[in-house]
Amino acid sequence: MSVYKRFTLKKKKREGSNAEDDEPRSSSDGEVIPKQPLEGEMPTFFHVGKWAKQCLTTGYDFGAWHIDCTTNVSEKLGLYSFGSARPDVRNVAGGVGIREKLGIFNLYQTWQTNGLLSTLGVRTEAAGGLANAMLRATYIPQNNDGVNVELYTGYERPPVKLDVIIPVLNVPKFMGYVLLHLADNYMFAYRSVYNINDMEFEKHVLCVGYQNENTEYGLKLENFKELRGSLFQRVGERWAFALKAHLYREQGRHFSVGGQYKIHEDGLLKMRVRENGFMGLVYQAILSENIDVMYHVGINAKSPLDGNHKFGVAWSLKC
Repeated sequence: MSVYKRFTLKKKKREGSNAEDDEPRSSSDGEVIPKQPLEGEMPTFFHVGKWAKQCLTTGYDFGAWHIDCTTNVSEKLGLYSFGSARPDVRNVAGGVGIREKLGIFNLYQTWQTNGLLSTLGVRTEAAGGLANAMLRATYIPQNNDGVNVELYTGYERPPVKLDVIIPVLNVPKFMGYVLLHLADNYMFAYRSVYNINDMEFEKHVLCVGYQNENTEYGLKLENFKELRGSLFQRVGERWAFALKAHLYREQGRHFSVGGQYKIHEDGLLKMRVRENGFMGLVYQAILSENIDVMYHVGINAKSPLDGNHKFGVAWSLKC
């Protein structure tokens, strides 16, 4: 997967991962789907309800096509490129980039169709825990607001994790979360977003999650006005089912229910149905160590003949 998606955000799967774990980092629903924590790392706020999000959002949101390619020139230097198009194939986006390790620092520079993205990050042990910081700068000419700069920083020392995004230049929002991870199965977290220009909080989110090898529950309360829940349950070695729904909302409750079947070790077949009658079918697979592929079909079940149907394909290549 491309570094472009890492910062919008996404990361290449780790060695030993399977098709079920190879997911985008965000969806058109605004869901953030994080990577599995590495050994010694704590989960994040976005890991609450992760399996349900994987089952019900991953792969359903691609346009007509998406492709990315990563080439490792050396252990410290890599090149990558990416491209995608929506269903009408008129809205095409893409770019090229370079990543480089400079001592303790990691540098990324990306030239996108809509602008420039640069990051400089560091990660190190500190006071018995792990500390990280990343300076992120973007320039999008169409926005007419110049260069935007943010500082992503955090610290974790079990059972507590803290991540914040600090505005530096032309960025109006301060945001972050604190998470408490207990007994390897339970997560409690609080997240907030503060608008500096308006001098007010835009979002408060309280959440609780539980996860073992086969079952996952998630519950989130946003701004004390919206309560969302999720459920994921494995049934045997191949089947799993998931549900995401608004348990309380003043207007427009939504839900999504679906399941997945593990065809083989590197292949997964998924299906979901949403409250608006839109059905989706996804096949995702690892063709080889360096090639991943994902196909999807979407059908408006309420209007099967002249409804808004869609299809798409995504390829990921590592050279």
